[in-house]
Amino acid sequence: MLYLQAQNGARDVSVAKVRLFSTFSLVAYPAGALLLALGPDALSTKLAGYGLILLALIAYAPLIGRSLQRIVGEDTKLLDEYELRLRGRALSACYAAFAMLALLLVLYAAIASDKGFWLPSTYEQFNGVVWGVFLYASVLPTALLSWLVEPTFTGEQR
Repeated sequence: MLYLQAQNGARDVSVAKVRLFSTFSLVAYPAGALLLALGPDALSTKLAGYGLILLALIAYAPLIGRSLQRIVGEDTKLLDEYELRLRGRALSACYAAFAMLALLLVLYAAIASDKGFWLPSTYEQFNGVVWGVFLYASVLPTALLSWLVEPTFTGEQR
């Protein structure tokens, strides 16, 4: 997991905002990528697609260094028992969700290759898939943890 610690201490955001930012990030990136891959070859479509991808990255930025992201990304010896339990639940749910997404992508690729549906074929398209997987690997644990904790979760336990 990735965790970048803020130099001047973590300023926390509410669980509701973490849910909103992470959900938006997880939805906006594939929407933008699909718009670029399958939309008409017009400037407005490209601007909308790249705009959604940029907004997905901007939505991820407020999550970096926050307490929920720290729980899933920090070195385990720096977490207390409660945070370790939360981390275990979040990573277990993340593994199941990521495995399900990977299986669905393989199933889609198998069907798409037989039926002639869209598959990535250029460097740009594969690059988009790689960065999408990277974004999902970074955001998904924090997103799932935000749905596992109470909305009143206060953040830093130390």
